This record gives sequence, structure tokens and C-alpha cells, in this order.
Amino acid sequence: MDPRFTLERGTGIFTGNELLIKGALECGIGEITGYPGSPLTEVFDTLEKIRNLLDTKGIAAQIANNEAMAAARLNGSQMANIQAMAVMKSVGMHVAADGLALGNMAGATPGAGALLVVGDDTWSEGTQVPADSRFLSQHLYMPVLEPATFQEIKDWVGIGLELSRQTAFFITYLITSNQADGGGSVEVYPNRYPALNTRNRTNIDTSTIQSDERVIIPPATIVKEQHVISVRNPKLLELARNKGLNQILYPRSNPSPIGFITSGLSYIYLEHALQILGLSSHFPILKLGISYPLDPKLIATMADQVEQLCVVEEKRPFIEPQVATVLTHLRQEGRIKDIPLWGKHFSDNRRGFPATMGLHPSLVVRHLARLFTHIDIPQLDRTRLQRQLDQCQDTPSNANLVPVRTPSFCPGCPHRDSASVLKKTAADFADPDYMKKQNKEPTDLVFHGDIGCYSMLKYAPFSRLMHNLSGMGLGGATGAGIDPFIDNKQLVFMGDSTFFHTGITAISDSIKNNQDLTYVILDNKTTAMTGHQPTPGVDIDILGRPTFAQDIERAVRGLAGASDISITRIDPAKRREYRRLIEKKLLLPGVKIIIADKECGITNQRRQRGEKAALVAAKGFVPREHHINISQDVCEHCLECTKGTGCSGLTVNTRTEYGPKIAIDLSSCVADGACTKVEVDQGDKTCPSFEEITIYRKQPAQVELPTIDVGQLPEPKIRPLDEVWYTYIAGVGGMGINLVASVLAQAGVRQGYEVRLTNKKGLAIRNGSVYSHLSYSPRGQIISPLVPSGRANLLLGLDLLEAARGVNPQDRNKAASREFTTALINTAFTPTINTLIGTEDYSPEAMIALIRQHTDAESYFGTDLFAISETYLGNKLYANIMLLGVAYQSGLLPLDLENLKWAMKVALQRDFDTNNTAFAMGRRLALDPTFFTTETPAPNLESLLLEKRARLDKTHGSRIANKYDQRLREVLAQLHVEERSRRHFALCVYDLIQYENFAYAEKYIQQVLRIYQRDTAELAHAATCAVITYLAKVMIVKDEVYVAYLLTCKEKYERDHRRYNIDPKRGDRIVYKHLTRPHFRLLGKDFQPNIKTRDWQLQLIRKMKFLRRLFSSWWHREERDFSDWYEDLLAQFTYNCAADYRKWIAVLKLPEQVRGYRSVRAPKMATARRQARDLLAEQAKTGSPDLLEIKPAIDIPLSKVIR
Repeated sequence: MDPRFTLERGTGIFTGNELLIKGALECGIGEITGYPGSPLTEVFDTLEKIRNLLDTKGIAAQIANNEAMAAARLNGSQMANIQAMAVMKSVGMHVAADGLALGNMAGATPGAGALLVVGDDTWSEGTQVPADSRFLSQHLYMPVLEPATFQEIKDWVGIGLELSRQTAFFITYLITSNQADGGGSVEVYPNRYPALNTRNRTNIDTSTIQSDERVIIPPATIVKEQHVISVRNPKLLELARNKGLNQILYPRSNPSPIGFITSGLSYIYLEHALQILGLSSHFPILKLGISYPLDPKLIATMADQVEQLCVVEEKRPFIEPQVATVLTHLRQEGRIKDIPLWGKHFSDNRRGFPATMGLHPSLVVRHLARLFTHIDIPQLDRTRLQRQLDQCQDTPSNANLVPVRTPSFCPGCPHRDSASVLKKTAADFADPDYMKKQNKEPTDLVFHGDIGCYSMLKYAPFSRLMHNLSGMGLGGATGAGIDPFIDNKQLVFMGDSTFFHTGITAISDSIKNNQDLTYVILDNKTTAMTGHQPTPGVDIDILGRPTFAQDIERAVRGLAGASDISITRIDPAKRREYRRLIEKKLLLPGVKIIIADKECGITNQRRQRGEKAALVAAKGFVPREHHINISQDVCEHCLECTKGTGCSGLTVNTRTEYGPKIAIDLSSCVADGACTKVEVDQGDKTCPSFEEITIYRKQPAQVELPTIDVGQLPEPKIRPLDEVWYTYIAGVGGMGINLVASVLAQAGVRQGYEVRLTNKKGLAIRNGSVYSHLSYSPRGQIISPLVPSGRANLLLGLDLLEAARGVNPQDRNKAASREFTTALINTAFTPTINTLIGTEDYSPEAMIALIRQHTDAESYFGTDLFAISETYLGNKLYANIMLLGVAYQSGLLPLDLENLKWAMKVALQRDFDTNNTAFAMGRRLALDPTFFTTETPAPNLESLLLEKRARLDKTHGSRIANKYDQRLREVLAQLHVEERSRRHFALCVYDLIQYENFAYAEKYIQQVLRIYQRDTAELAHAATCAVITYLAKVMIVKDEVYVAYLLTCKEKYERDHRRYNIDPKRGDRIVYKHLTRPHFRLLGKDFQPNIKTRDWQLQLIRKMKFLRRLFSSWWHREERDFSDWYEDLLAQFTYNCAADYRKWIAVLKLPEQVRGYRSVRAPKMATARRQARDLLAEQAKTGSPDLLEIKPAIDIPLSKVIR
């Protein structure tokens, strides 16, 4: 139980979502309902966290099946003295509109009250359509109450319910995303609990119910409407005046040049902008708590105090036309003079405040500057105005430098199984050759979109699987609109919570109209998209109480009745069976329903973590661990696994001897095996680099970490808080961005500051961007929860790309500037999904340069904190607190160490000691960024030769080992190329010996030397360097024999032991299951069995080099032909000019693109040959205008090194 929700006095730090619940508790709420959706999802998470309190006090808390059901609950609650609150996002209000219209007309009852909390995503960060619920509220005659400050968000919940009781209105309580996701310090009061509750029930006396009042059917409808206009609205405005909900701030006795009318968070943005411009309290401001209906009396009073009026509001004009109507009437009555009214339009036909998107303090500054240009304002410091305007203006440079980080399915997500299968199926169904084998014509599959985690299908690598979007549960109905006119096969994904929301109706509609559509119902047993709230398909509710679990399969079978509609339940992780089922059902006519039954990856991992924690508590360690591993030597970096999964559990290892390789990110991989099941052409698996490993231990793992001694740390000078202090914290989901913000917020409150923050999570858990705005100010200042453009004093970047986004002049979240900002950056490379799939990349160096360009370069700090954290603490997740330590020691935080440590203990109760160590390490790094070393330097050439000689001595005997050493030293003495290429040459010779024998390696050596003889030092021997790398690449064919060697060689075992902390002396044991699918033809048929080979089997295969000669006519014929072709190319190497030479370099490097196995590799080899032919043909045509004088690369007869 979170103790903040039972605080009775004092100051607490809450998010906007949490304040809604705390406010409800303080006013005696009896029922809370709704449907989760951004930006109000956290409301339901909060209910779950305080479920014991709610249950004890008899407060009903229920998630309705959809928003319309929640609206009806509001209506039902008014049959007794129950204060009720329904919570939903803006598009949910669309769903609820019918119930709200009737409920509002019938009205709330005097002893009760009905509050509709609606979340408007003004910047459309997590909502599919523009949001402005004020218009729908007006259409429904529902008054709009807009709290502005975080204190009001809490306190006005009770005021809204009181207004509802006294006016009978259902009140719209409007919260925007920056309020819901934001937070700050507020004063709290005692909770009041309802007398009528679930533990103290009552009986309704139905004889007291006046049906004419509660049942709205004509002719009562028009009577009710007239009552709203003539009685209820005036009463509401009178109550609002009495409570000061609408008030004129900074009133004037003499007319002000201009005054403002605003409401909600727009008021905070306006105050913040005026504070930035040094104009706080200089103009009258009509702050509206009720933005609909408007109070004409206040508008008249305001008009008497100003010469011009300006409305500041987000989105389309809503308040402005109401004000215009009132002013018109007042002017017609002769009560006021003609007053210019500005808002979305300024004088001289200039564009005013934006009618699309939301507002931001800097956006308001920019538009105020344009507004003030034509107004005589004596107090205005126009130099300061221009300086602030320059600070927040867009700059065209670097506009597209920071690539987008698109979201993806979480590691372990069951939807990835379905997406991977359907992506391949769609490609195959469009292939005439493939469909011919099925005796069918090719078909272009049409995919109808829907709302849920599967909305991620819009993004790569699955963007082929979403062609439209109509709304939640409406994918099938969208298909019904086109189905009568097309022959395409169609499919729609539907989540289990969507099924119960509205999807079941869509299925019924499809069955009724015999639609040719396949439904794939993704039954993962949770409302995953909005934070894992329970669905009707599970056996508990939001408070953890037992409920009946409704079965989707039984429900759809009930709809299908006695028809022949195909309904199948299957685990999508069984890829081959799932694929066959999908293909079969898609080709059938009519409605088909497939229920993909697999638990959500996140809930699965939470359950597994609980089981592991229980094991550790009982035994002190986990005796068995399961992982997916990728052998970096076998991986070809073909990217087929990433293209087929888009999984963020995969990453790129750029530190291997052979270039970038795909690797498992142990901090995020959940070992569900999705990456091991990707299929490419002809049903082949991507490659044999994947393996399942099981680690057995007899005692806790002994993790050998370097000793940490930070020494004496001098206390930094604490920065005083002379003015508002801002920080911007940026990263990716899972990096602990919001945790850092929480620590700083708690510490700031304890330090005595006014704290404001906004945590933007978006699709964080799905590899999305995360950022937090946080500010400290002296008590009493009115500022927004956002950092104004360029005003961040501190930029904390846990992710390099997201930190760069915070300085990019073209990004609306630009928070940094050279004048104000110190940047502290974790420079570790975190790939985007587009990076993983090879469609886009970014340069870490370019991002660092961009950050330094737009912040104070002298105070910049940047290092790879992930590497330091992993090396010294065993996990990269401590990097966030390490960065906090850097900030503190650098004197950049206006916080005492005592308050900061206290906040860390509050936020990090489970693992405070390790985090405290990380904090101390960060402090030391601030003093010496090189203090902690992380990378083991690559062995120099001499140590490499000694290592490889020792390994050959064990595998091939001393004769071959000595021969290797002597020959390499002989050749390298004459091979004057860059050191990296010399090392790689030695490595390749070793590999070729292991691959075949010394004679084969000697063939390689002589080819390299022949090229070297014709090469030139004037061009840095670029051709020789290219051949060193790529000749070995084509000569070493990764056949079954060599792959078996790579998977069982000593080097790999040593690497795995280090990675997984395996110590056989302590009883640790690692067992491998190598995932392979051999492809062979027998009697004209293809056979592709899934085989999990063991090490002993591969150790036998690695000895079968004779197979290459025994079956030389067909054994990997294409790869061997490609190797022969490349060697033939080398014989043609000649050039007469620099242009010739550059073309040859391009030709010699063509094998770089030849990656992958079998069907993946074959077309790339053909492409490389074609490109080489074209390049050499072009060379032949161009001639040789600039001849080069070629100096011999070696000064001794070649016979001494070339044999």
C-alpha cells in the first residue's frame, strides 16, 4: 500500500493521474469506473496499487468492458447517494457518448454526483485522432471543468462532484496528457470515505423513483433540454462564481493594453511564458475553471478592464467563439465598446495561436511576441523579448539528423509470433510460384487494423500487415465495407480485451454477412497496451478479487452456432503448425476464427521473476537458467533474424574481430525463442548461430567483478536556487528515466522547492522514447511542467539518440542551448529497430557532435556508462543512478547530499546498496572520466601470434603451430599495411588452417602477396587490405563441418563461460542445444527437419572435412564457385589511375554484402558478380587519364615470400 494515499496533511509528490485518485478519496468517492487508455492509464494502475484500501473502505472500483458501459454505470450510480467517477481517454468518450447524453439529461441526484474524467492527448502522442473533448461535451450539454494546477487537479475532483450534485449535470473533468503524465508537490488533506459502500449496502425504494425524470423518452426530451438551458446552466454559473472557479487575476482599475482569457493547462503555459518575458501579473487574466458554458457577467467585467482581448487555448477555437458571442451581445446592448478579440487570428491577417496540436510555454512565448509587435506595452522589454524569441525559434540546420526511434513489440510478445508468420505468408501468397504449388492463384492479402499492442504492426519490420484503421474493435467492420467488391483474402488482428470491448459485435456482423475474413484473436490474458489491467477473460478484477473468467472460444462458438465456421485455438509459438493453419484458413471462404493463445511476454516474465525470487529465497540461488545464445563466429550479420522479428532483445555487437554481429541483449531478452524460428525462402531457418543454453549450478554464481574503490570524494559546491532550475532527462524504455525523475522530485520536495515534472512514457516498454521534464522553483511561482525551449540547465542523456533529440533545433522537445545547458551523456550505442533491420543507421559521433554544438561544450561529459555499469556492477541498469552521481559531483544539482540520498532510499528500497555504489562511481567519474576502464584492449600482433600458436599446438600439434608462427613472421616482415590489417591477416591464416589445413592457408597467403606486389603505398595498400579481409571470407565456406567447429571450439566455450559466469570448479555446467534445420531433397521431395544437435554430435561432424572432397560435385557448390570466381578476379587486378584503383577497391569489397546462409546468401552472390561485371566494364570504357607512378610494395624478390 502506497502511504501517500492515506496522508492527511503536509506535502506530497504525485503525478496527475495519482492526484485524481487522491482527490477522489478526499471527497468521499463511492464508485470509480472507466476503461484504461492513454493518458489516463495510470489511474487504473493506481487503483490496483491501493486495492486493499479500496476494498476495506467499500469503494467500488471496476474496469468496464468499454467506455459506454462505464457511462451507463455513472447513470446507474445516481439511483442512490453514490459519488461516482468514470475515467476514459478522449476517443473513449466517443464510444460513451450515447450513454452520457441520456445520463446527463436524466441528471445526477442531489445526494450523489457524476464526474466524467476525460484525458485529452493534445499533442497526439498516444492517440490515433486529434483530441478535444470540449466539443463533444458541449454537444452533450455537459459542463467542462478544467483544473489548471496540480493542486486543482486533486482538489477540484470534489468540487466537480459537488457541482454535479447541485446542478444535476454530469460534469466533464478535462485533463490533458501533460497534466496526467506530469506531477508535482501538492498539499494533501484527510480522506473521507462513503457511508453507502460495498460493505454497507442498502435497498432502493423503487416507489420513490420518478420515471418521468429518469427515463428520457419524447416528449420529455425537449422539456429536459429547456431545463438545462434555463435552470441548470444559470445555477452552475452561480455556483462557479461563489466558489471562485472563474476569476479575474491581476484586475485593473485603468484599462490594460491587453488582457487574456484562458483555462486549464493553457493558463499555466500563459503564466509561464509571461514569467519568462518578465511580465508576470502585468495583464489581467480571466482564468476559467468552467470553459463551457461561459459566464457572460465575467466576460463583461473583463471587457471593462482591457483595450484588447486574447484567448489562449489549445487546439481549435472553443472558448474564443463563446467569448465572441458574448461580446457581440454586449456590444449590441450598448454595454461595451468594440473590443478586438484575438486568438487563432492576430491583426493584419497574421496567424495566431495554433489550432492544431497542443501548446508549450515556448510556443506561447513565440506567439505572444508576434501579438505584442502591434501593441503598445510600456512594461515590455523588447530586447529581452527578442532574446527569448531567438532562444525558442526553430533553426533549419540538422533538421533530419536525429532519426526516429519507432516502437516495437516487447521481447517475448506473442503478437510477434503472429506478425512474423503473417509477414512471411503475405510474401508467399503474392508469389506466383509458391501459390502454383498450392494450386491457387496469387493473392494480395489485405490487413485491416485495430487498436491494441498489434497497432505496432504499423511500424517496421511488419508495416506490410496494416492497411487501414477505423477504431477499437472495428477492424472486421472495416473489412465488411470493402468485402463485397474484392477477391483479396482479408485478415484482422484483434486483442482479447478488444474482443470484449466491441470486437464480439464485429464478429457477429461478419458472420451475419458471410464476410470472407480471417480473425486472429490474440488471447494474451491481459490489457497489455495500457499497462496490463485484467480482462473479462481472467479470473480476477482490478482489486484482485475472484471473478468468472469468460472464454473467448466458447463465446465465438456460441456466435457461430451450428454453422460450418472454422474456429481453432493454437499456441502461436508453435510456428510451423501455426503457419500451416494460417495458410489453410486464409484460403477457405467465409469467416474463419483463429485464437492465438499465448501469455503476454511481460506478465510471463513477471511471473517467472517471482518464481526465481522464491527459489533464491529458498536456496540462495537459481539452480537452472535458460537462455538463447548467438554464436558471434557463426553469425553472418545478414539481419534476417532482426527483419523477421524486430525484437529489441537483439542488439548489435560492434566489437568483434570480424565486424558487427547480431547478439543477445541479456538485459532485455526473455528467451522465448522467437528469433530462432524465423524462416526465409524455401522454409529454411535464418542461420545456425542460434542455440538454447541451459546453465546448471550447485551454488550461487561467483561473479568476478573488478574492485571498486572511489577513494575520498570532495563535496561539491551546491548550486543555489536563484531562479527556476530545469532539467531534461532522456532515454529509452527500461533505462530508468522516470526513476531518476522520481528521485529528483522527492529530493526537491524535501529541499523545500516547488517541484513540477512531466514523464513522457509513450510506448516506452515497447522500445520507445522516454523523457522527463523536471523543474525546481521557489514556492508560489506558477510554471508549467515543461522545460521551455533551450532553458534546461541540465541534460541527462541515458540514451545518446534521445539526448540528441532534446537538443535538435527542429524538435519540439528541444530543451537545451549553449547558453544554459550542461549535457551529461551516456554514449553507449542503443540501436533503433530500423538500425537492427538495416534500413537506417546513425552515427554516435554525429550525435555527440550535435549535443556538444547545442550545449555548453566546455562542461560536456560523455562516456559509456553501460559498459562501466556492466563491468563493475554486473548490469547496465545502474547507469541511471551513476549519471545522477556525475551530476551531483559536478555541482549541477541544487540539492543537499542528505536529501538526495534520502530520495534514493525512498525510490530504491530493494537495491539501495548497489545503486549507492553506482552513485559514488558517478561522482568519481565527474572528477576523472577515465577512472573506470571497461575495454580489454585487443591483443597486439605479437600476443595474437602467440595465442594462436598455442591453440594450434593443442589442435594440430607443434609442427603446424611452429609452421604457422614462422610463416606469419616471415610474411608480416614484408607486409607493410595498417596494423589492423596485419592482425586480421594473422587471424585469417589461423582460421584457414582450422577450416581446412596449412596448405589451404598458404594458398591464401600467396594470393594476398601477389596483390600486395601490384599494390602501392601511395594509396595506403587499400587493395591489399581489402583482399586480406574478403579473400578469407569467400575461401572459408561456413559449411556444416566448419560451423560445427565454430560452435564447439575452445574460444567459443571460453567466451560463453565469461558471459554467463560459468565456473566448472564450482560445479557450474552449461548444456547446449544447437538449433538447426538441414534442407535436403530425397526422391524429389524437400525435407527440413528441426534438429536440436548436442555438442558431442557437432564434435563428430567437425572432424568430417573429408565430406568436402567426397561430395565435391555438389557440396556447397554455389559458395565454392563464388570463391573461385573471386580468386579469378584477383588475377585481373590492374590499374592505371586513381579512378581505376577506386573501382577495383569497390570490386574487391563486394563480398561484404554476401552474408547469410543458403537461400539468403545465393542471390547476394549473384548480385555481387553482376556488380563486379558492371564496374569492370565501366573501368574499361573510362580509360586512364591520370597515370600513377607505382612504387614496388616490397623490395625483395617475391620468390622469398611467394612460394
